Amino acid sequence: MDAAETARLLAARLPETVPVSVRVSARARGIVLRMLPGKGLEVVAPAGVGAGLLLQAVEARRDWIDRISRKMAAEGGLPGQGPVVPRPSMLVLTAFSRQWKLSYLAREMAGCLVSNWRPTELMVSGAVSDPAAVSEALTAFSRRRAGELLRRELARVSEEIGLGYSAVSIRAQRTRWGSCTAKGRISLNYTIAFLPPELCRLVLIHELCHTVELNHSARFWDLVEKFVPGCRAMDARLNSARHYLPLWLP
Repeated sequence: MDAAETARLLAARLPETVPVSVRVSARARGIVLRMLPGKGLEVVAPAGVGAGLLLQAVEARRDWIDRISRKMAAEGGLPGQGPVVPRPSMLVLTAFSRQWKLSYLAREMAGCLVSNWRPTELMVSGAVSDPAAVSEALTAFSRRRAGELLRRELARVSEEIGLGYSAVSIRAQRTRWGSCTAKGRISLNYTIAFLPPELCRLVLIHELCHTVELNHSARFWDLVEKFVPGCRAMDARLNSARHYLPLWLP
């Protein structure tokens, strides 16, 4: 499969505003479609998959692609549209149904600060005309609040399903939603707080199950299935879940 030629074939089936790229991955278990801010549609496929199957996969997800591309276009997240919108009006941690209205106050200072203005409103003050400064401030706030919520939720889910852990850390991993060591130390990507509740819960249970099975064997998935029926289909959703993340994140 010629990736560039296949990408052109797929792009011909989509609106001109949606760039398409194709990537072959030895680790891919199936065809995965991802809408990536600043890049457009990425199609990841195992080696040996023909263009015909990729075309079928794109056609099957056409409604999803159209919906997400419209959202990204409205927020400036497609190539050629300029920078991502620097001043969002809301900050929403979807997994925990927490949201804040954002207000802005320009001040002569380096960077930005985020402060609680009202219970459901945040004030971003400082260099609010600088997209990078706004992004950095909102990211720091989100990581702090998401960390608090995720620590509590992991403890609650751990007690619920009867699987313990030795420690938890909140990080900003680039490629993982979470991880677990052989000693039961769990690391969570704070951005899972932006995912739908069922996907966030899946990540927590996934990592707790790794305290028993530190692999992805059939026994591991049977254990996850015990707590999350239909977990394999939900896990596949995680492969293309980055579109849930706000475009102002770094």
